[in-house]
Amino acid sequence: MLRSMVSLKSFLVSPILCVGLSLILAAGCGDRRELFYPSLTNAISAGEINRGWIPDFLPESSRAIHIIYDPASPRTYCAFEFSTDDSHRLRKSLTNLDTLPPSVKYVPHSGVSWWPAMLKGNLDVGKIREAGYKVYLDEEPGTSVETDVLLFAIDWTNGRGFFYRTNK
Repeated sequence: MLRSMVSLKSFLVSPILCVGLSLILAAGCGDRRELFYPSLTNAISAGEINRGWIPDFLPESSRAIHIIYDPASPRTYCAFEFSTDDSHRLRKSLTNLDTLPPSVKYVPHSGVSWWPAMLKGNLDVGKIREAGYKVYLDEEPGTSVETDVLLFAIDWTNGRGFFYRTNK
């Protein structure tokens, strides 16, 4: 009886361990990159704009740039600060939103502490506005067959912004 209980436990534990280890290994094999740049100049020098991870219309004064992306995925999460008197280029490039398009109604958890709760999960434009941010959209060519959508949340008063990029 004891022997059959031990073999039953072994029988149940082995698959669970195998699945758990597989998930850990798969997660570790991703090419996810989390980067920090003190200034936009640093991000440009590193090639982030040329590679398409940061749009070329962020204010020149952008600083404290946090970015996370996986080159195999269109998803990008970015936080940045900027001088409030250097926002013309950014304002000119964005389209004001009242309702969210389907591609950005839900934002997956980024896994980083600097990404705000208001921009996680099922988004609510009203709650984002209550937090002091205005919501904007930008569309850019992604691949030859897809368009990238960038959802921006900008606090113009305090010079703080976030954007999330995904496919349309």
